[in-house]
Amino acid sequence: MKRIALLAVALVMIGTAAMAGKEGELTLPDDWRKYEHIGSLVITDQTHDLYGIHHFYINDKGLQAFKKGEVYPDGTIIVDSVYKIEGSGGILNEGEIAFFPVMKKNSKMTETGGWEWGAFDPEGNSLGLDPQGCMACHEAAKDRDYVLSQPLFRHTKK
Repeated sequence: MKRIALLAVALVMIGTAAMAGKEGELTLPDDWRKYEHIGSLVITDQTHDLYGIHHFYINDKGLQAFKKGEVYPDGTIIVDSVYKIEGSGGILNEGEIAFFPVMKKNSKMTETGGWEWGAFDPEGNSLGLDPQGCMACHEAAKDRDYVLSQPLFRHTKK
């Protein structure tokens, strides 16, 4: 139960569907598994609010902008599937799904960088948190339209 409470607090950094209610109800897309995988990361510090294994997916609407490093068109959706970590001794595996942070591009949402922010439990229910917490981290990627993920080819010579 303590872990669930910590995750709820952590998701203040991820966003809220409550803010999305101004433009319509942001939901976890049913088809997110069909989106393009754009990256992964692992946060192994158990005291970190976003502890877990993260996999990021983007819909077709935003894929080309992601690849080119351009401003995302309205309707772009990025889903982060966050899994609990199982294992130890340097060998880590995905456990159960923990939560789903979601970003949806909506240029009318000027107070949140042109994005709707949401976070959902494993059943797809909104966790209803403050999107300003999301902005605290995503502000560092303002020059990339607030998207922290970058294409892998950025590491290779052109």
